[in-house]
Amino acid sequence: MAELREMSLRFDTIVPFLEEAGLRLEPDLTDCRGLYEGDNLIAFGALAGHTIKCLAVREDRRGEALLNILVSHLYTLTRQRGAENVFVFTKPENIPLFESLSFSLAARAEMAALLESDRNALPRYLDRLKAESPERGAAPVAAVVMNANPFTLGHRHLLREAAKEAGTLHIFVVEEENSAFPSAHRLALVRAGCADIPNAVIHSGGPYIISAATFPSYFIKDPAGAAPAHAALDVTLFATRIAPALGITLRLCGEEPLDPLTRLYNETLANILPAHGVNFSAIPRKKSEGEPISASRVRALIAAGNINGTRELLPDATWDYLHSPDGQAVCAKLREGKA
Repeated sequence: MAELREMSLRFDTIVPFLEEAGLRLEPDLTDCRGLYEGDNLIAFGALAGHTIKCLAVREDRRGEALLNILVSHLYTLTRQRGAENVFVFTKPENIPLFESLSFSLAARAEMAALLESDRNALPRYLDRLKAESPERGAAPVAAVVMNANPFTLGHRHLLREAAKEAGTLHIFVVEEENSAFPSAHRLALVRAGCADIPNAVIHSGGPYIISAATFPSYFIKDPAGAAPAHAALDVTLFATRIAPALGITLRLCGEEPLDPLTRLYNETLANILPAHGVNFSAIPRKKSEGEPISASRVRALIAAGNINGTRELLPDATWDYLHSPDGQAVCAKLREGKA
């Protein structure tokens, strides 16, 4: 009889097992479980926060409902830890299996699919976005997604230029708490920085836009490996569920000359969105002293103890925030290498 065991991240055991199933060991895993017969691993599954992923069964043992055992255990473990909605990141061919286990499909791309245990969670999220939005004005209805870690004059330039191209501009601020600056503070800084843009509508991104479930590679800065599948899934979810709900027909972003992962994501936007009726455009970055203004540049200056060097890169609200108790706490963590 198969025995369920907790596993450490032993690369010599897990990596070849996953490779045989066409998977890789992703860096964001928090819990690993294996089904064994004696000393032989016959099935594997893992958690990354509230997401079940890296599910694999030895080829000669497929069809024995071993994944059902693993998924049931991982789902129960996640719920016991307080998760109201449990995600599954898997191959598209596994969609029927998880639908038979009462998971609901959120999005499907060529290489990956995202399902969730609460079939009403995504509809509630879309209803929230619509409730936060005015009646659709002049076309086009556009969108920008940003982390704003922290909000810079580069972000403000992007949004002001984007607003010129839109009747309504939806701004989604990444909600995931995997950044140096807390989500609530980033959202507040974007609101302050956009207060004079009358057609801007600002949303917290929630779990469906560049989140640990839809695009985990963004937070672990992994431009290779699973990043193309993650990016395609995130963009497809936006194109097929979020854009239609809000009538979005244009998505804009800043050009990315520096970060390979963001550049990959932008290329994915350009490749996938038009097939779903959403145009895509990249706006040239604002520069200071010949270099693009970026949040990573700001964070590097703070980490080096040169907070004054950030002044010309930041709007007043962000500069004032850095000198507040909350901002000073983040700056201290950056200087200590803890953020």
